[in-house]
Amino acid sequence: MHRNTSDVVRTGFADAFGFNPAGVWSAPGRISLMGDHTDIQDGITYGFAYGARSAVALAPRTDRLIRIRTDLVDEAIEVELDDIAPPAAHAWQDYPLGLLWVIRNWLPEHVFDDDRPKPQLTGLDMFITTDVPIGAGLASSASLCAALSTALNELWNLDQTPMRLARFGYEVENDYIGASSGMSDHVTVLLAEEHRDVFYDARGGDATAIDVNPLSAHGYVGMIVESGETHRNWAGKVNDRHAACRRVAQQLGYQSLRELSIEELEAAREQLDEADYRRARYIVTEIQRVLDFTRLNRTEGLPSVLPLFNESQRSIRDDFEVSTQRIDLICDVAAAAGAPAARMTGSGFGGAVFVIVAQADYDRLEAMLREAFTEYGWDGLQIYPAVKTGAARRDA
Repeated sequence: MHRNTSDVVRTGFADAFGFNPAGVWSAPGRISLMGDHTDIQDGITYGFAYGARSAVALAPRTDRLIRIRTDLVDEAIEVELDDIAPPAAHAWQDYPLGLLWVIRNWLPEHVFDDDRPKPQLTGLDMFITTDVPIGAGLASSASLCAALSTALNELWNLDQTPMRLARFGYEVENDYIGASSGMSDHVTVLLAEEHRDVFYDARGGDATAIDVNPLSAHGYVGMIVESGETHRNWAGKVNDRHAACRRVAQQLGYQSLRELSIEELEAAREQLDEADYRRARYIVTEIQRVLDFTRLNRTEGLPSVLPLFNESQRSIRDDFEVSTQRIDLICDVAAAAGAPAARMTGSGFGGAVFVIVAQADYDRLEAMLREAFTEYGWDGLQIYPAVKTGAARRDA
């Protein structure tokens, strides 16, 4: 289903620049099982890295020129490292340039031990690609940032932990691009382990790998359904919802909604704007759902947590209001086919749905979804199994 993106960038680099790269690095996409948007309120998220990957081939230069090529668009980028600045309008190169900008600005403020080599920021020749669908809620931006930051950590001798690399990606989105987003996606793609899930606590800044039985042990398979609708992380509709959560926390005297119980929120409902209240209700109840999901998954197993997926989907649809007609249809068709769980993944306003379906019903559900999209005249539907994979790495 997915290309070997590392081979793609290795070949693309040689074709574009006429010599071989110094190395090739890649990072996966992410399936968010639960907890979307809670990390901006010190919440908890739960997900795993899946098989599609972004990749980057790099070679350092002796000057400060940055040359970027890709097979995703025909445009080529050439800019001096010291001239990179936040853009007036957004484009495909925002994430690689933003990461260079973040690291360039961070370096003078960071104190390094005297007994280790100092980082050396150089110009770069770079070829990038991704198989993580852009704008589908599968963390394509975090994937690309993770591949590039892992490469620069080595080539520029930064010697930083994966959690600090995740912070770089977070700063790209919030400081360079102007999106309101948390660190969850970046943490997951940088710390994921094959066959394990990632539990991330934004308040403590802790990530834990969780051992789980494969879905196949229960006769199920994970399905990714791309709706064909895309979103952008900097969209005002997402920022507005995050601002509503900040207002509620501030109005009730808390630093974040992580500190607020559902009982306190309900008691204060009359004081709050109704839309703000519902945004906060999703965050508060979703944090508890992630805790319940993690505990039950460990103690009682998969059947006990399946209803939580559907509860989460209803809340992110009705309270946070980031679902769409296509997402709702996918979830409804999945339920009609007997799938016990279906939930959108990512920030919403399009994107993809993660479905847990019986192995025996996989083909029937796929046929039903294709028939439904044809009936509505919609295109862009993509359906494939969700296969777990490992974190960002060097491939060559």
